[in-house]
Amino acid sequence: MPMARFFNTTGPCAPDKHYMLGPEERIPDLLPYVEREQYFVVHSARQTGKTTAMRAFAERLRTLGHVAVWATLETSQGFESVEGAEPLWIGALQDAARFSLPELLRPDPAAEITPGRGLQDFLQRWAEKVGDRRLVLLLDEADVVSGPALVSLLRQLRGGFMDRGPGRFPTSIALIGMRDLRDYLSHAKDGASVSPGSPFNIKSASLTLRNFTQEEVAALYTQHTEDTGQRFAPEAIARSFWWTQGQPFLVNALADLAVQATIVGSSEAIQEGAIDEAKERLIQARTTHLHSLEEHLREPRVARIVQPMLLGDTPFSIPYSHDDFEYVVDMGLITRGTSGAEPANPLYREVMVRQMTYDLQAAVEQPWWRWQTPEGRLDFPALVDAFLQWWRENEQSITAHGNKQYPEALPHLAFMAFLQRVVNGGGQVMREYAAGRKAVDIVVTYKDERFVVELKRVFTGGKSADKVRAEGSVQLAGYLDTLDEDEGWLIIFDQRPGRSWTQRLWRDEQRVEGRRLLLCGA
Repeated sequence: MPMARFFNTTGPCAPDKHYMLGPEERIPDLLPYVEREQYFVVHSARQTGKTTAMRAFAERLRTLGHVAVWATLETSQGFESVEGAEPLWIGALQDAARFSLPELLRPDPAAEITPGRGLQDFLQRWAEKVGDRRLVLLLDEADVVSGPALVSLLRQLRGGFMDRGPGRFPTSIALIGMRDLRDYLSHAKDGASVSPGSPFNIKSASLTLRNFTQEEVAALYTQHTEDTGQRFAPEAIARSFWWTQGQPFLVNALADLAVQATIVGSSEAIQEGAIDEAKERLIQARTTHLHSLEEHLREPRVARIVQPMLLGDTPFSIPYSHDDFEYVVDMGLITRGTSGAEPANPLYREVMVRQMTYDLQAAVEQPWWRWQTPEGRLDFPALVDAFLQWWRENEQSITAHGNKQYPEALPHLAFMAFLQRVVNGGGQVMREYAAGRKAVDIVVTYKDERFVVELKRVFTGGKSADKVRAEGSVQLAGYLDTLDEDEGWLIIFDQRPGRSWTQRLWRDEQRVEGRRLLLCGA
């Protein structure tokens, strides 16, 4: 009896085991690059379907008569020396050929390897063996290669590039990974940059996989309906696409968790609320995919881009033309939105903050104040009062031991951690932040009520406190108007050195077009 198909969240997809779309549908047609004997780069974020697509492309090329092999260079990660990495590359190619090619087309066992020349010699001998057939290599996880090993890899491929052709050297080679070529070149150094004449210096052939469209999400989820009879309501499909913006891993993960939460064989449609619940379980599970995101957030070059987004009020501090910005975009963490750099999708917007505040959340004790009204509703004024007290008592310790990569954003992160710790399980916190929003907007939903908060800061060299306060009031009033709410809080963190708590802690109340604005200094 065949195994029932399911939504895959680990490794490449197989049509007999997993719900999946056509593996090559989301990538530009690569065949012309092979026919023109070009070398090219395929890059996209982790778990977007690169491996599935490129393995399918290799199989397609073999049906056309080419000697095509997909191989992964992952085993060479951590081996920066040429002597350590080169035998692993050759071994990976030999293993891949053994699994996908008839014996007559497989490379002969490698002879004695001359470091810095061994891969080039190996590929030349293999091309000679297959004669007038085109030898095409699709090298996955190429971006794990680093240091002198990466320099050697690119230089050996360049060494054979000029003589490429049937019987001489692979006619086409693709480097596949998360990073675009510019990042390979900027980090492949052994005292000198790789020659700009690299065989991969063909910008038109630097290709990427796009995310799913909403229609493709619907088509994917419909496969589950066809197999089991269980439907996804149109609102659930739209909600999944909204949370994920079509990121393949997230699309599959939300569906998988939603299905797991239903009774086997249930004919009841999966609704929008089930997708929201699946999102929460996914975040709390801290899967390998999300843990990898957390690790990247600690990188200085990533923090350099993400911190201004978290603050929302420093759009000009993001170097949009710098390789660091493109690096974070290539990783799938952020995108260039209407308000400048912003998280790539709403789910990542939640994950990025909650991963960065995980330790802070754990450090916040259970609510010690009366945080609910006698009717069981959230007492938000009491929550704000408690936070200001907690922040005053703990700011010094948080600054000393908090997230070192995001020092300027620590007050914002502290408030969001405090809020998440209190509301978690009984409500939902939604955040809006981007480099050009000029503030961080937060909406807390608890039972049938919504509470709106806007975060801003005063810092040395920035706008005056009066200017920040005036702008914040206008922004909060506008946000309340958008949400059709009558009341909101503006919390302004004063990060100027030498300010006493007496100066920093203040309260005010304003009315703008009938809306009540509660202003607090912190």
